[in-house]
Amino acid sequence: MKKTYLYFIFCILFSSCQQNSNVNHLSSDITLESDASSTLIHKIDSVSDLISYDTLNAALYFDRAALHMKSEDLDMGASDLKRAVQLDSTNAKYWLKLGVLYYAMQESRSAKDCWEYCSNLDAANFDCRINLAEMYLAVGELKKGQKRLNEILAADPKNSMALFLTGNYALMEEDTIKAMKYIQAAINEDQTLFNAYDQMGVLYTSKGDLLALDYFNAALRLQPYRYDIHYKVGMFYQSFQAFDEAVQAYERAIDLKSDHKTSLHNIAVIEVFRKNYNTAINYFTQAIVADDSYVEAYFGRAYCYELVGDLVKSESDYRTSLMLDVKYMPSRQGMDRIKKLQ
Repeated sequence: MKKTYLYFIFCILFSSCQQNSNVNHLSSDITLESDASSTLIHKIDSVSDLISYDTLNAALYFDRAALHMKSEDLDMGASDLKRAVQLDSTNAKYWLKLGVLYYAMQESRSAKDCWEYCSNLDAANFDCRINLAEMYLAVGELKKGQKRLNEILAADPKNSMALFLTGNYALMEEDTIKAMKYIQAAINEDQTLFNAYDQMGVLYTSKGDLLALDYFNAALRLQPYRYDIHYKVGMFYQSFQAFDEAVQAYERAIDLKSDHKTSLHNIAVIEVFRKNYNTAINYFTQAIVADDSYVEAYFGRAYCYELVGDLVKSESDYRTSLMLDVKYMPSRQGMDRIKKLQ
């Protein structure tokens, strides 16, 4: 049983992967505060009236597109932006926004074409190059993306987003030292870069360095309601077996998102360490309520039932976990133990 217990710890202590806290820079460009629908409709109607008297005014179509985007009518927004670039194909701002809209509509190729056109049209428009670099990073076309970033940094060596993304490109190439250098440089230029603080926290966590907490805390000062950062703080403390601090961090995450399954799961794991099996069962159950296909939570609860001698419930949870993942070895071994005990 001791070996099994150690295997249990090995299998699920950190089975919950750290979540990606990065908020997509591209889509956030169109995430605007929504006015009351009636007010938006009135504004759209007002611009439409102006267009009826001036049908060749590209700026009016651009303005109406922004209102359509605000009301989440992406198709109408796209229609107006297409009209705007048709009337004034030399305005880089129109191409930039059309690319953003295409990206939000998951038309990546069209978005790329818009941003490439924008970049070639206006060498001073860094936003188009930043968006291209983010897209190339997402699809792993590192040379193309780094080329765009180099263009920005050649003109503006202190551009914080270009520095930050260069750090991300270095991470893709597994050059952690270069990555941390550039991401820190981005922070030095812009102390409001939430994602940069978050990423530095993750990188220092991987090194087991207490500086991780400073970066996570800096991120939380910018966005105190980000449950995922509290979760990462919990993961950091848990890696050092500082269980009290870890639980407190996970509880803060749960306070912000009551169904955050990985925080619930990890508290349960800690309670197994503490031999508080009934408490662990409760937290595993909450994790299962949050996600009824959570294999590790079924396994954890099954193991706890096994430890307290409730073999019927233990077998049931082992079976459920194997129905979800027939190859999940910890549960297969658990079933073997249960059969020997019955």
